[in-house]
Amino acid sequence: MKIGIRHGSLGGPPMDEMFQMAAEIGFDGVELEVAAKYEETLLATDDGRAKLVEYSRHHGVEIPSLCVGALWATSPAATDPDLLARSRYLIDEAIEAAVAVGARWILIPITPSEEEITKEECQRRWVQEMTRAAALAKQADVVLCLENVGRGCGQSAEDLKYLADQVASTHVKTYYDVGNACNFGFDALGEIELLQDLLGVVHVKDYEGQLLGEGKVDIPGCVDQLRRVGYDGWLILETPPTDNPLEAGNYNLAYLRDIVD
Repeated sequence: MKIGIRHGSLGGPPMDEMFQMAAEIGFDGVELEVAAKYEETLLATDDGRAKLVEYSRHHGVEIPSLCVGALWATSPAATDPDLLARSRYLIDEAIEAAVAVGARWILIPITPSEEEITKEECQRRWVQEMTRAAALAKQADVVLCLENVGRGCGQSAEDLKYLADQVASTHVKTYYDVGNACNFGFDALGEIELLQDLLGVVHVKDYEGQLLGEGKVDIPGCVDQLRRVGYDGWLILETPPTDNPLEAGNYNLAYLRDIVD
């Protein structure tokens, strides 16, 4: 398994510094953010994307995935037409940007509507929008990965599996977060088994602990279970940067490598 880290987990420095920091610590890759102010980021332009590729190659740090965090402000479950159009635009841009920077996986958090709707309606809207996006992802040969998050209709592995099964595309899988699962009271080991054929990428963080191993998540057990179901993909740290991102990054990578190796 390869180990990466989210940009924000390194404290959010400028991109060139972030790639250098990730390389110095020893990460295999970094996950970049399709942020709410997407148009102001390097991912939004051809020149910016070229710079990201240059940083990646220069420092020997891959870009395995993009996270469409902007969907927390404008969800595919939105009932407002303008918000829905914005969510489609951001997902389409993420697919285009992923191809440009060589990312294979796109994290899609299952976010809620801006107004109260039933879980069934939320699911219907998500299936409809992911079916549309899956066709674009297939053409681009990238994979949309649905993440278990605390709001919306995608908290459990069963929720994620239902959505992915309804879309029924080889280019829609799941982005399983072991820390979120523990936070929501689910059995991560059982959920990993349920999702074994749908695992795209895995987020690693602890719950009620800043550094890995300080909280309640059975991280060694999760890694063992991932091995048992045949997962050999990316483990991406979504850990707090703390007051010292470099120190935290070194500690967390060493902790996880010791388990993985």
